[in-house]
Amino acid sequence: MKVTFRLEKRNIDSSGKIPIFLRIRGNNSETSIKTGISVFDKDFKNGVLKTRVDNYSSKSSILNSMLNDIESIIGGIKEDGQEPNPSLIKKLYLDRRVSKEFDTPKPNKTFWKSFEEWEETKKGKSRGYRKTLITLKNRLKDYEENRKIPITFDFLVTKTVIFQSEFENFLWDSKKLSNNYINKLYGNLSSFLFHCYQLGYINRKPKIKSLQELDIDEKIYLRTDEVIKLFNSLKWNFKKGKDFSKNSHIYTIEQPLEGTRSEEFGEVLRLTNWELVKDIFLFLNSVGCRYSDIPFFKVNDFNFDRDTQVIEWIQQKTDKVNRVPLNDISGFIFTKYSSGKKLTQNLFPKLSIQKFNKHLKLLLKDLKFNRYVTKPKRVGSEVVNTDEVKLWEVISSHSGRRGFVKNLIDLGTMDYQTIMKLSSHKTFSQFSKYVSVINDDLLKSRELYSQVDKSKNISIEENMIKEFKKLDDEKKKMILGLTVGLNKQ
Repeated sequence: MKVTFRLEKRNIDSSGKIPIFLRIRGNNSETSIKTGISVFDKDFKNGVLKTRVDNYSSKSSILNSMLNDIESIIGGIKEDGQEPNPSLIKKLYLDRRVSKEFDTPKPNKTFWKSFEEWEETKKGKSRGYRKTLITLKNRLKDYEENRKIPITFDFLVTKTVIFQSEFENFLWDSKKLSNNYINKLYGNLSSFLFHCYQLGYINRKPKIKSLQELDIDEKIYLRTDEVIKLFNSLKWNFKKGKDFSKNSHIYTIEQPLEGTRSEEFGEVLRLTNWELVKDIFLFLNSVGCRYSDIPFFKVNDFNFDRDTQVIEWIQQKTDKVNRVPLNDISGFIFTKYSSGKKLTQNLFPKLSIQKFNKHLKLLLKDLKFNRYVTKPKRVGSEVVNTDEVKLWEVISSHSGRRGFVKNLIDLGTMDYQTIMKLSSHKTFSQFSKYVSVINDDLLKSRELYSQVDKSKNISIEENMIKEFKKLDDEKKKMILGLTVGLNKQ
């Protein structure tokens, strides 16, 4: 089945514009569907609109929407075990379009009246969240004023593609907003429209499509020396008798243990929330896992090879096995949080990603991680740079995984394919095939953070200093606490 756009030159109008038809060919037959769009001959070539055409974004979005509908219909026909043919596809497409027209909402309240009511329901939310709602309202009013036509439910629901195209162009051109920020506005708008759907103000919820986002720049991560600095900082670690009341963001976490705990760690796991954030972030930096893995990690999720000290686990996102060696930092943290726990217990106490990112920023701000980095943003199809900002302002959970990869590259002891295997990334060409890695190359990553001073990182009990000075003298026994902890269970 072949689906293309063509100009119907027999129907040229008085201004010289030619209507575009969608043509469906297959099974020795063909049919056409009107698109409702007309252009000059010079603005259309080989079935594609030229970018110079007036209202390109809007027209292109409409054509793409038609293609998506046709592809969806063809897929549905095949799933039903039928053979798609042009006439059947056209019939189903027109039926779908008529259905949408009949589904035009008949709201009993205006758009803005409904929006104000919805705002009232959010009064108990955080100040930051309510601020985003105000921003959404202001940007919609700006767009409405620029458009000189009131925003209505009918327009949003039945002409969603046109609305998004116009709204995005307005925000890019006049407000210089990034794609990431526009997507935040879209998230709130979708929440509002779902609210209206639940109350019966609209008969269906329109699908708001997200824009292509730009990942935070690779510069936003902790370098090796910064990782070691963070590990060696004990400022906000739990210590018996220490007063944390002067910092309102600090609280103590106490987690009961079910197994036998190594003496140097104490009988009960006690730590501050910032200490937990620090340790999790260091773990991300040291093994390259995603934060989405952290809440699901149980002690027995890690298969540990005592000879090579390589651990493996199944990733939540990809459901694939990942293998990395424990280095000085990851080994210490794994021992600290696994000791005293049964194999079925969670490795780390639960902490939402929102709280994690918030407290990570506060922690690094307090520890003066003030290196300046450049944060890029995508505005439409262009990538531009913002002013430089301090590292702690833009750090996030994903910076840990990025740091693992970047620091291995900077280490210069292994090729990119090996690193991509360790991090479970796809190849640069975005193929899904994973490259092989031999054990000798894999173990090179243990050199990462090898200069960390473990003797300075005391835990709950003062005798930790003595214990880890021993480990520092005999580096091959660095994970002794782990093996002892597991054997005692």
